Amino acid sequence: MEPTYCLVVSSPMPSAVIGDVRDRFGDVRVSAAPAGVVIECSVPDQAALRALLTQVWDVGGAVVLVVAVTATRIGRSRHGHDQR
Repeated sequence: MEPTYCLVVSSPMPSAVIGDVRDRFGDVRVSAAPAGVVIECSVPDQAALRALLTQVWDVGGAVVLVVAVTATRIGRSRHGHDQR
């Protein structure tokens, strides 16, 4: 199972960049947050994580947080309840 990462970016991301990320990594979830934009996706290894970060940096995105997400956290709301 590939690790899932959650990136918080302090500025909006161009839709073309999100499209490129989806093309490369598959199932990518993007949502708005008080701090900016949250990008959540699975990556196969650290080199792929670095490539994802580089894509964000190349368009001027400022990554303020990178978190490895455990399987128990996926599919839960911000309040920790299952989304059903």
